[in-house]
Amino acid sequence: MANLLAIAKKEFVDLLSNHMVLIVIIAMLINIVGNAYDFYVVSSGWRPGARVMYDSNMGVAACNNVFFGITWFGTIIGIILGCSTISSERAGKALSTLTTKPVYRDTIINGKILGALAFLACVMMLFIAFHTSALLILCGRLLAPFLLDYFSRLLFVFLFSMAFVMAFLSLSMLISLLVSDQAFAMILSTLTVYISYEFTTLVSYNLDRILPGYGLGGMLASFSPYSMLWEGGVQDRLMNTGIGAWEAFMEILPDFTRLLLVVTIALVLSYIVFVRRDIS
Repeated sequence: MANLLAIAKKEFVDLLSNHMVLIVIIAMLINIVGNAYDFYVVSSGWRPGARVMYDSNMGVAACNNVFFGITWFGTIIGIILGCSTISSERAGKALSTLTTKPVYRDTIINGKILGALAFLACVMMLFIAFHTSALLILCGRLLAPFLLDYFSRLLFVFLFSMAFVMAFLSLSMLISLLVSDQAFAMILSTLTVYISYEFTTLVSYNLDRILPGYGLGGMLASFSPYSMLWEGGVQDRLMNTGIGAWEAFMEILPDFTRLLLVVTIALVLSYIVFVRRDIS
């Protein structure tokens, strides 16, 4: 346990000092300010013809603004963290050093996964806190009557967004273990976002045409993070202004469970690859 926590702590510190990670975090914070300001402009009626989504309840509308931002752009953080956890250390020969020490290989990969997930949780909480602060500064008067609605959904926004970004982090980690070239691993990891986004068109639709009547395309699409988010209507169900926050989360619980299953499968495969292959 001591070795596991030591490796997790090292991973957390390494990610915190990684220049690429810090640049992406800063860029994300700048984007959050722009996102919050855009919400302020539209909700104040300064952009004729435009309106915010779910504006029948401005607390839910503001929560959706946070949800959209950290899921849509949070995938970049997930990919960077997943690749940096393996590829950068492999390039610096750090993994070779770790695997030659009297530490079990499964302890190493478990510690790195734990450290990466802990860092991701902190980053996601930072994004939500920063986004919330920006919205309250810009739209405080507008949101004041709806703060309970806003904060009641924020926990579930965090949980689903965390699972959503974890899916891409775990896939990126697996790809980085399978591909020795760091740049190529990053490219392949980025392609997972495109494939997930276009999954319904690229895979699901064509698979149902090739094998009609089995419903395989729809079943596979239900495990694609972006297909789940947009085609599956997770956003609309979570932001349903007609029901409470807990009821809304219960509506998306099957999708949340499938996301966690995707994360678990990718992490288990990463574990197997790391333990059984020479990845130095």
